[in-house]
Amino acid sequence: MDSLKKIVISGPESTGKSWLTKKLGEHFQVPFADEYARHYLEKNGSAYDFDTLEKIIIGHKSHQQKAIQRAENLVFLDTDLLNFKIWEELVFGKTHDFIEKEIEKENDHIYLLTYPDIPWESDPLRENPDNRLELFELSLDLIKKLNRPYQVVKGDFDDRFENALSALEAFH
Repeated sequence: MDSLKKIVISGPESTGKSWLTKKLGEHFQVPFADEYARHYLEKNGSAYDFDTLEKIIIGHKSHQQKAIQRAENLVFLDTDLLNFKIWEELVFGKTHDFIEKEIEKENDHIYLLTYPDIPWESDPLRENPDNRLELFELSLDLIKKLNRPYQVVKGDFDDRFENALSALEAFH
C-alpha cells in the first residue's frame, strides 16, 4: 500500500476535473473517486452552511477511502481537502478546526492542477464563473506552500488529457 500513487485532480470549478478524473481512471483501468460534494448537494439541495460543509468533508473522506482501498498501485481522486480549505475560506472566511490536521494526513497526494483555460459551463451547483484564475492561484499557492508535487494541466479537453498523461510521466 505504501507504493500507492494518489493522484488528485484539483483546481477551480468548470476546469474539467471530474471529466479528467474519470477519463484517467478508465484509461489506466484503476479505481477513481468522483466529486463527493456534488453527490451530496444534488441529493440534499444546493444550499449549504458551515456545518453542512463539515458533513460533506467527512463524506468526502469516506468516499475517497473506498477508492483508495480498492487500488493497488494508482488511484485518481477528484479534489481533496485543499479544495475544501479554499472553499471554506472563500465562502465563510474560516475553516473547520480539524481541516489542517486532516490535510497533513494527505501529504502523499500528487496533484494535477487544472488551469481555467476551457470555457465556463453553467451548472446549478457552480458558484464562481468570474474568479477561476484567482481560485487556480490560491490552489497553486497552497500546493507550493505544502511542498506537494504537482503539474499544471492546460488545453482543450483532448489536449488536457494528453497533457495529463505527459504530466503523470514526470512523476515516475
